[in-house]
Amino acid sequence: MSVDLVLGSLRDASSQDPLRIKAAVDQLKRWEVEPGFYTILVNALTDYNIDVGIRWQSIVYFKNGVDRYWRKNAPNALSEEEKVGIRATLIRALNEPENKIAVQVAVSIAKAARMDVPRDWPELLPALSEAVKSDNEIVKHRGLLYLHHTIKLLARKRLAIDRRAFHDLSSDIIGYMLNLWHGFHQLLLADLQTGSTNQELSLNKSILSLKILRNLIVHGLKKPYEHNEAMLFVEKSFDETRTLLQARKNIGPQLRDIFDKYIVLHQKIWADLLDTHPYSFVNHIRPALTFVCSLCFTDEGKGLLFQRFIIFCFNLLKGILVCHEYKLRKNFDDTTMSQHDEGTLAACKIKTQFFQPNTVSEICRRLITDYLLMTNEDLELWDDDPEGFAFEETGDSWRYCWRPCCEAVFVTVFHEYRETLAPHLVEMARTSSSTPIDTNNLPAILQKDAVYAAVGHAAFDLYDEVDFDSWLSSLGQELDIKGSNYRIIRRRVCWLLGQWSGVKLSPGLRPKLYQLLLPLLTQEEDLVVRLAAAKSLKVVIDDFEFSIEELEPYLHQVFSLLFNLLKEVNECDTKLNVLNVLSYFIERVGVAIRPVCSALLHYLPTLWEESSKHDMLRCAILTTLVFIVQGLGTVSEGLLPFLGPVLELSTDLTQDSHIYLLEDGLELWLTILHNTAKPSEVLINLLPRLPNLLENGTENLRTIVYIIQAYVLLCPGHVTDSIGPAVVSVAASMYSDLVDDGRLMVLRLTETWIKAGPPNTPQVLESLLLTVLSSVHTGSDYLVLMSLHLSILSRLILISHHLFSQLCLRLASAENSNHNDVAGKVMDVWLDKMPCVIAPERRKLLGLALASLLTTESPVVLTRVYLILLNIAEALNDVTRPDDSVAGAGGMIDSLMAGQGDAVLDTDDIDYETEHDSRKRHVAMQDPVHTVVLKDYVQNQITVMSQQLGDNYKQIIMNVDVETRDNLQEYVTL
Repeated sequence: MSVDLVLGSLRDASSQDPLRIKAAVDQLKRWEVEPGFYTILVNALTDYNIDVGIRWQSIVYFKNGVDRYWRKNAPNALSEEEKVGIRATLIRALNEPENKIAVQVAVSIAKAARMDVPRDWPELLPALSEAVKSDNEIVKHRGLLYLHHTIKLLARKRLAIDRRAFHDLSSDIIGYMLNLWHGFHQLLLADLQTGSTNQELSLNKSILSLKILRNLIVHGLKKPYEHNEAMLFVEKSFDETRTLLQARKNIGPQLRDIFDKYIVLHQKIWADLLDTHPYSFVNHIRPALTFVCSLCFTDEGKGLLFQRFIIFCFNLLKGILVCHEYKLRKNFDDTTMSQHDEGTLAACKIKTQFFQPNTVSEICRRLITDYLLMTNEDLELWDDDPEGFAFEETGDSWRYCWRPCCEAVFVTVFHEYRETLAPHLVEMARTSSSTPIDTNNLPAILQKDAVYAAVGHAAFDLYDEVDFDSWLSSLGQELDIKGSNYRIIRRRVCWLLGQWSGVKLSPGLRPKLYQLLLPLLTQEEDLVVRLAAAKSLKVVIDDFEFSIEELEPYLHQVFSLLFNLLKEVNECDTKLNVLNVLSYFIERVGVAIRPVCSALLHYLPTLWEESSKHDMLRCAILTTLVFIVQGLGTVSEGLLPFLGPVLELSTDLTQDSHIYLLEDGLELWLTILHNTAKPSEVLINLLPRLPNLLENGTENLRTIVYIIQAYVLLCPGHVTDSIGPAVVSVAASMYSDLVDDGRLMVLRLTETWIKAGPPNTPQVLESLLLTVLSSVHTGSDYLVLMSLHLSILSRLILISHHLFSQLCLRLASAENSNHNDVAGKVMDVWLDKMPCVIAPERRKLLGLALASLLTTESPVVLTRVYLILLNIAEALNDVTRPDDSVAGAGGMIDSLMAGQGDAVLDTDDIDYETEHDSRKRHVAMQDPVHTVVLKDYVQNQITVMSQQLGDNYKQIIMNVDVETRDNLQEYVTL
């Protein structure tokens, strides 16, 4: 590796020829781990005679190398000697003429400094500080840029020792940085006043120095309120920001964006200080509130403000109002206050003094009349892109987006001062509702829309103030008013109905809501209004008191209107939202959807094909199909020609789309199986996918196991013969790595397979059964797992003693032990754990298996016969009870017999009956637990045992504990 070869590869990497690029990238990758490679890169970077493209490639490769090889314990880490030389070269890279390269150099230095400063690179920060003092403007700017990125990354370190080091560093340099920023800031103001050509340079230096201060104050000072200079800076920053707002009027368009960024940067410092150090912000609450309210809620800010500035002002106001540290505890005691309590009390006093009733009322009025109003841009968007207008921002959008921010601050202010504001808002709503408006009077319509928006957002706080039942009739009349401008009110009333329906609406008025909303879904209505009506309809039916009987008269009309809306919208997000409404509607009405959904079934294949590039829309389609299949039941079998390819794509692990579709696809697959009466070719063809899906990971393990279990009940022979060995192999290999919940799922599948499978099932399940036997032999699993282990072994014993014996032989061979020792240990654990098994069904199953072993004449059994008889007796006590209606046998019945006594055949807690439930019931009806009377079986086994053992039997019975013998004789003859 020579310098020329490296430079040649870098040149090829920056070319436009794909073949040269690939060869160069491969070669550079091989050189990454060779000593001296990064030294060549840094030297090339600082040689300004080399082509910019080569230097760009150099810094990019170097930055990536810092990530991979700079850390001391990294594989192929750079030697300390090479790093020393690189550090020295980087410090000299302060004359970098290219801005984009300078940024990458700054990031690279910061990444290295994060690991080296201060221990291994103590000279970095002093060198950058000296560069900032340089008379050379480029050196000064680069020094600031490098210092900013370095401080930024150092501030992110979280280990205690690193935090202490950064606190010490911050305390040392914050005074210097405050003076530096002040100088740059004053120079900027002077340049703005004189119209100097250096405005942009001064602005960039001011921004960089302020960014450094932001990290030092917020992350570098442990208790900022103890640092007088820092607090003085924050205090003065409010006035400085006012000055900048005044200066902004004279800023040219080419500097407007970056100047706005500088103003907002001041606001970010206030917000960060409030969020990170609320007690250090206490003394700044009053100036902050005065600043925000005077500019945003009075005429003082007229002509000075811009949207992003207002958003950060509102976020600051909201942050002060909701700050937990500024609220007194319920058990607050001012006689024993800590320092923090004093800060809390001071903050409460400041807020109380500032937010006088007239102040709060004016803020609320301004929010409604100035900030909740729809803007001209909103109306233009409505006309040009109605679907884009109807899309609602969610999550934390209030932090950055105009309308969510205005709504969030209104809700916060109203909630905090609802006793003062509620009467004012109710009066505004009453006036707006009762005052007729000319449909051509757009300003009046917008004001009414804003008032209704406020009432909707404050619904919970107005619960006791507004009689929504009475207001409903008035709102209904508003919906009948047509006119292009009045669509604004119709949309708002739709939204308002949804907001209030779940807050305060008499159940008897719910049909009235359906009558009001349905006409707004018709094709003659404005698209935005229709979308608002669809969303409100979802809210209305998403209610605890929802009754399908109330919706039934409108069922066909609702479905038809939503379906037509789904077909008419074009945007993926809009289709997704409408489809979510439709699928939720189908979920709520259940089987009642059968007569009306044929049109949707014909449309969904088309929509599926059209959404090939929109995986999230396909997820919504899959969810809708789940609800449709649940509603249709066995009728859904007619959809399998469409559903088969859908499932194939959703579960194809070779397709990128499976990342989005797999979970919903598996849920659909399971739902289809639950509602299928008989196996079809489509479902059989999907079987081979299951082993790979099971092996793919545990994220969807539960659903995959349930799918296999559903197949076992649907077509046990085919499953066992086709994918049985592969599934068992995967399950057995992953069993030890599963948590207890995963093991329970695998064990329940194993038990179901034994119950429903063909005669060769135990042989197919052998590796899993061996795992079960080994777990019992160890005896360390917790009770629920052990109960399932013993149940599976009990079923195996009832099927064949020989299979159980063979399994013990295999385990003995694996353990390098004797067959009888292994079988004996298993029996010891069984007899020890059986009293802890609680479920009567499992206790009976274990009792049947123990009784089955009595006739084996095995020494393992005979040496433990007394404990076996004791456990059998206790099982008889649990499942047998007296019944006078039964003649003979002392009037005893087995309570777990099918159709007898307390027998309950296990079906999952579900809301509707499926074919899967029928199959589970059929298997349960054939289960020995529900078909064999325990006391009769025990009697038969004891009779055979007495014939086999002769006199030895009498000796055994004589040695049985008296209490156990008497207990057994209540049920059987010994």
